[in-house]
Amino acid sequence: MGRTYVRTWESPLGEMLLESDGESLTGAWFAHGSREERAGELPGPTDEGCPVLDEATSWLGDYFAGRRPEPLPPVSLAGRGTAFRRAAWEELSRIPYGETTSYGELARRVGERLGRRTSARAVGGAVGRNPVCVVVPCHRVVAADGALTGFGAGVWRKRALLGLERDGLLVAEAPERGERLVAALAGVWETSVRATHDFLAPGAVEAMAGFVPEAIRGVGNLLVAWRGGAPVAFLGEEAGRIEMLFVAPRERGTGLGRELVARAVGELGAREVDANEQNGQAVGFYEHLGFRTYERTDVDDQGQPYPLLRMRLQDR
Repeated sequence: MGRTYVRTWESPLGEMLLESDGESLTGAWFAHGSREERAGELPGPTDEGCPVLDEATSWLGDYFAGRRPEPLPPVSLAGRGTAFRRAAWEELSRIPYGETTSYGELARRVGERLGRRTSARAVGGAVGRNPVCVVVPCHRVVAADGALTGFGAGVWRKRALLGLERDGLLVAEAPERGERLVAALAGVWETSVRATHDFLAPGAVEAMAGFVPEAIRGVGNLLVAWRGGAPVAFLGEEAGRIEMLFVAPRERGTGLGRELVARAVGELGAREVDANEQNGQAVGFYEHLGFRTYERTDVDDQGQPYPLLRMRLQDR
């Protein structure tokens, strides 16, 4: 048996485990949330400068930056499943970037390849065992009605990958909040606040900055928008309330804030938000989305002289 090389790589959707036999990429999984049992059996990082893994991480970096990378890194599926599964995986690789196909259509293609009929259910089982996630694009297979189902690494990751390919923008929950991500989001917070909160007293931004990383780490649900491989906006939600929403100045006016709020309302059940009364743009933004003020405070939650408008989404 030849040597196995393993590397961990931090993607915008969480840590990935990559495996190579030294000649081809033989495995790629998200470290958390994958149904591929072998991911939990791999040893720790042992790549020691494996060129194939260098090529794979370079490809993934371009992919997550929205650059539609070509060509694919060398991939080997030999010995990783039955002939039926390998046929399904090879057909996955034929689905073009930015497009999707149904399980039924994929079953038809696999059946033509093998010369016998097969079912969407059987093909779905093979897709769920794809050993090279993202590179072999199992995320591009959807239900007949377009619903996003059957993704072992989490449907939220599937939605994010398809959104990246469609719009060049990656919007996804961030259950894992490493120091690098938290620091980047704190940077987004600061540039956003400096661009929009001109009512703050001198030194207020610096005084608040120390509390921001812990707030990001501690919020119940965190949605992050990535463009070009870098976070450009984020929203925090907890117990039905939008606790934070900040968009990098260069992304203002693109509809990104609206997209994040729509995701928070539709997927996380957000119904309330607080807005600084002196931030007229923010108040107008939430009012345009259907939020209405039900209470006013004289000071903010830290007791500073910045009145808050407590707003609630109105039923339409």
